[in-house]
This record gives sequence, C-alpha cells and structure tokens, in this order.
Amino acid sequence: MPLGSGQRVLIVDDSPIMRQMLVKIFTDEGFAIVGEAADGQEAVTMFEQLQPDLTTLDIVMPKMRGIEVLEELMGKYPSANIIMASSVSDARTVMHCLKMGAKQYITKPYDEAKILSAVKKTLGL
Repeated sequence: MPLGSGQRVLIVDDSPIMRQMLVKIFTDEGFAIVGEAADGQEAVTMFEQLQPDLTTLDIVMPKMRGIEVLEELMGKYPSANIIMASSVSDARTVMHCLKMGAKQYITKPYDEAKILSAVKKTLGL
C-alpha cells in the first residue's frame, strides 16, 4: 500500500532539480503534489492557499529564507507538518528549526529512504 494515499504535499526549493527529485519520491509513494515553490515568499502564499498535509522547506532560498518561512507559518499554523531540507547540516540550525516547530530535518543530496523515514515520523504513519 502506498505511503501517501493522496496526502497533499507542497515542495519548496529554489533548485528545480531538487524539486523534481522530491516530486518523484513523493508521487511514487502515492502523495499528491499540490504545489512547488521556488522562493520563500511564494512558499508562504502557496501554503496559505493550499493548506497542504506536508511541506518540505529548503533553508537557503531567495526573497525569504526557509527559517523565516518556518517562523511565519508556525506562528499562523502551529500544527503544520513541515520538514526542513538543507545541504548544510549545522547542528545549531537543525536544533533551531526543530525548536521553532519543524517536525524533521533532511539533508541534501536527498536519500529516498531517509526522506520516507522523516515523512513517516512527521505524519505518524
């Protein structure tokens, strides 16, 4: 049985290649990709319009950093399921994101097994 069973995902990353990789991983698992945002401002707008079940959020992006997006979204939607993603695995940043309400933290390059493990923990599957 697919993991996602139609749950709605918003993917936020300024790299089209990274978004493409995540789209494939999620759609292969039965998730519905409801949106893709390339910068932080777009991410906030799309999140508010789409109200996804799960959001992957890159940290380093133009217009608004992922941490700022996380702060804004958690302030308005404290139950949002957000998984932070970054090529930087800096312990302080990771802890800061988790304290602010991110459910999990994944590192690039993406590892499908680690992503799916983080998704399962986040969604309680």
